[in-house]
Order: sequence, then C-alpha cells, then structure tokens
Amino acid sequence: MKATGTLPQDPRPWRQRRDAALADTTMRTTIGMVTRRLHLARQTVYQGFPTGESDRVQSVQDKRDAIKNMEALLAEFRRSVEDHGGRTYLARSAADAVEIVRTIAETAGVRRVVKTKSMATEEIELNPGLIASGIQVIETDLGEYIIQRAGEKPSHILAPAAHKNRQAVQTLFQSDARNAGMEPPESDDPTVLTRYARERMRQEFLEADMGITGGNFLVADTGSVVLITNEGNADLVTSCPPILVSVVGVEKLLKDWQALQHLIQQPAMNGVGQRLSSYTTIVSGTRPADGVEGPQDWHVVLLDNGRTRLLDTRYEDVLSCIRCGACLNACPVFRQIGGHAYGSVYSGPIGIVETPLLTDLTILPELPSVACTMCHACADACPMDINLPGHIVALRQEKVARHLTAQGVDLTYRWWARQWATPQGYRRSIRLARFGQRFYRKQGLLQSGPGLARGWFKTRTMPPIAEETFGEWWNKTRNGEGHKYAGQ
Repeated sequence: MKATGTLPQDPRPWRQRRDAALADTTMRTTIGMVTRRLHLARQTVYQGFPTGESDRVQSVQDKRDAIKNMEALLAEFRRSVEDHGGRTYLARSAADAVEIVRTIAETAGVRRVVKTKSMATEEIELNPGLIASGIQVIETDLGEYIIQRAGEKPSHILAPAAHKNRQAVQTLFQSDARNAGMEPPESDDPTVLTRYARERMRQEFLEADMGITGGNFLVADTGSVVLITNEGNADLVTSCPPILVSVVGVEKLLKDWQALQHLIQQPAMNGVGQRLSSYTTIVSGTRPADGVEGPQDWHVVLLDNGRTRLLDTRYEDVLSCIRCGACLNACPVFRQIGGHAYGSVYSGPIGIVETPLLTDLTILPELPSVACTMCHACADACPMDINLPGHIVALRQEKVARHLTAQGVDLTYRWWARQWATPQGYRRSIRLARFGQRFYRKQGLLQSGPGLARGWFKTRTMPPIAEETFGEWWNKTRNGEGHKYAGQ
C-alpha cells in the first residue's frame, strides 16, 4: 500500500484564517497588486512569443509521458547521479526526508546551512528539524529570507513575501541589523533593502558547511538537478559549500534534455511573464578532482510523501504541476485572502487540490468546499492543463461519500435536494421560506438567514420572495379557462 503524505497545517479553523486575512488590508492590497501584475505579464509574454503556445502544448505531453513512466525514470535518474559521484535516497514520508538530511548533516559535523527557495523543504518542515539539532539554517532567496526573519510561511508559491510591503520589510531588516551588529537600512527603497540583504548573506555563503536546494526539474538520462531562479543565489548555494543536498519531489522527473528544452521556459513565462528565468543552475555531479566549482559531496533526496498514490488515478495530472503560481495569480479568492488563509504550504487552486490529495483528505479536507467559486480561471491559467475545477468538484463529492462534511451541512443540503427534486417539494419550500423571511427582512431586502444561510448573507443581500409567485398567480387567474402553469 502506498503511503499517505503529511503536510504542515495552520491549526486555526477556516473561519478564523479567512476573517484574519480579510481584515489585513496591507496584505490584501499587496497580494492583489502582485497577482494582477504577474497575471498581466503572463498574457503579454505570450502575445510576443509566436511559438509559446505550441511549446506549452509539447511541454504538457512531455510531462504526462514522464509521469506515466515515473518508476523507470526514477531508477535511471538514480543510476545516473551515482555514476557521477552523487548519492540518492528515496524518502517515502516527510519524516523520512528530514531524518535523511539531518543524518547527513550530523555525520559531517555541519553547523551552518544555506538554502535556496524550496517548496519541498517547506512541505517537510526541514528547517525546524535541522534547527532542533543545533544547526543554523539561512534562507538565501530574498523572499524566503524576509519571511524567515518574520517567522512566517510563504504566502505565494512563487513569491514567498508577496504579502509584505516595503515598509514592513524595512522594519524587519532594521531589527535583523541591530541583532547582527550591522548598520540598519535607513530607507524602504528596494535597492537599499536588496543591498542590505546581499551584504548580510554574502558571508553566510562563504562560511556555510552545507548547501540545500530544491529542484525544478530532474533529467533522468544525465542525473541532473535543474534550478531556475531570478537572483543567482542557487549558483552560490551549489558551488560554495563542500556538501550539497538536493530535496526534490519525484514528480519533477523528465526523460531527457529534449523534454527539458520546452519545459524550462514554462515556470518563468507563466509565473512572472519572462521568456526565461534570469538564472538556470544545473548540478550533474560532484566537483572533479581538478575543478574549482561544485560540491565535494552531493546527496539527492527524492521525496514521495503521498505523490505516488496519485499515479493511475483520476488525479494523476496534478503531478504535472511546475509550481509556476499562475493559478494563484488568476484566482479571485486568492487575490482576496492571500496564501496564509489556506492553512497549507500549498495555497490557491493547486493547494485546494494537492493538500487533501497528498494526505488522503486527512489534512484540511474543507479546502475544496470553502475556498473556490468554481469560476474556472485556474483552468484557463494553468500551463500544464491540470483539471483543477474538475478535481475540486470530485473532492467535494468524495468528502460527502466519506462523510467528512459536518452533519448539519450534510442534512441541510440533503433536505434541500429532496425538496427541489419535485414540483410539490419546491412549492412547499417556497411557502416555508416566505413565512420565515419576515424575521430576516430589513429595508425591503433579505439581509440574513438561518443556519448555513447566515454565512452566505454576510456578504450578500437579495430581494425577498414574492408574496405571490408567477405560478400561483397564473393558476389563480387562468384557472377558469382550464389553463394550468406547467411548473405546478
């Protein structure tokens, strides 16, 4: 039996997470601005790139083929890495992955680690696991560095600190500078803040005992880990420390460089609207004896954590996700509540689907029901043609079938469905609602309701039910002529 994955989650109930997000005006303004800008940039880059759509379609096919042949490609990748001096490990669970990395670090006497941005390491909560062993961990991606200083989780798959404005970042950096005995940045100008972060981290790269990366793609035939970044920090993390550990999900596998040729453009084009990311870092083995760059020791931890459970299921295409964030940028719900309200490291439409799937609906099973309007914007935005709306509906159905919905909610919808299944039941419900609305009517509109309707009316009003429906009027006025309203 394939193991169920585990993911970190915010223990607060959905309503608390949602309401806290809606009350955070700075976050909502910043997230809204960032996502709209990135979404527009994506549209613009395709308009100026005639072969962009055909390349995207080919990428989808290459990724689907790799998922179908995952077992064979995984074995080929591991052989290739080990042929080039690296070591590979298969981590069935998040706990296994953390233990593997911790053992490598402790065996080598590692005291300081520098990291690139990695959603996989967020997923397994690697940083707390290493810190608990007395190992210092420094995030080197600017966004990750910011949220590490704030003690927060990423709010966006692609832009971890998208919820923070310049003033908030300056405040964090001023506190960080005082603790480090450095001159604090005196301006919230992005250039000043970036310069401070660069000066702060430069020495960390040189003094680190170990570098840790994620991976955007794994090329099976050469055993290569491919990283794409816009800051260049991955070059330093993979070349300065003597030990390198790459923690990458097994779904990142590709057959060869031809498949990579089209796919390597997709995260940048669909995530930030660039033809290609600023930096592409490729690790294909350890440092040669006469070389000056690359790790002396290279360890690749291949993470399952529930992924292989999705093979040969209706949800298999979820494994094609390239973490571009396009679905987040297009989602109207994400634009309003940001990433933290989802309660998972994976937010937005892909998080709604992936979080319950990887954990067999044991973690945040409410997401498909509460954080989606079924507008299908995510389906239009996804470059990998993942059927996100279809999966959200399927997960809702699965929740009902497995009795994971609240009993009151289940009974309410069952009663409603039963009543509206027949004309007689519909008429009874209208009469009941007409009687009950007198208690919730205000200034000529319905502004509240009982039970589940109370939450619906928090952001809506609606006209009251007519004192006499069309069907009732028709039957009354035309009855003498032998006519009857068809709906009756």
